[in-house]
Amino acid sequence: MKTKLNYLLPILMIGMTAFQCDLFDPKSKITNNELVEIVTLQQLNTNSMSEGQKLGLTIAYSHRFSVKNGPQLFCREYSTAYLEKQAEWELNIEQTYATIGNAIGIDIVVERINGPCAINNKISACHYDGVDGINDLIPYAYSTEGEHQYLIPAYIYYGITNLKNAKEACEGYNGTYICYDPNKCWQ
Repeated sequence: MKTKLNYLLPILMIGMTAFQCDLFDPKSKITNNELVEIVTLQQLNTNSMSEGQKLGLTIAYSHRFSVKNGPQLFCREYSTAYLEKQAEWELNIEQTYATIGNAIGIDIVVERINGPCAINNKISACHYDGVDGINDLIPYAYSTEGEHQYLIPAYIYYGITNLKNAKEACEGYNGTYICYDPNKCWQ
């Protein structure tokens, strides 16, 4: 798919430039600069959008995990199907992530959010199929720091030492890994 897109996009741009298609009113033609601005804006919106919303889920609550006084690591979102689990799962969440953070050398801060969660500099996502008999997806969105500084070290903390990258970590729990920035994703 990536190869086809990498091949198709330049041909499309050359074709539009060479032929200046008159599909619309000539007075309202979009210049090449405007087209680049539109594509850039769409990419920025995709990267800042909540992963759950992007999947069409109605997100009831979320957790954003960050390094204390540092970058955001990842977001985890829960649809309305998980409302009954919220109190149970949030009971000791700060203590749990403080323990993990201490073990891997990161001071992790947990932010509880009513509704969807987005992170700055999203590069990837991992969608789990559900848990505890609930079949709704649990989407995670990761920053570069989330993939490299948190994800693999946390797996090692739990004794899973044979992982090579974030994609393997996601797929190890039957999740679907999505890379939004091939230059930064750890796959």
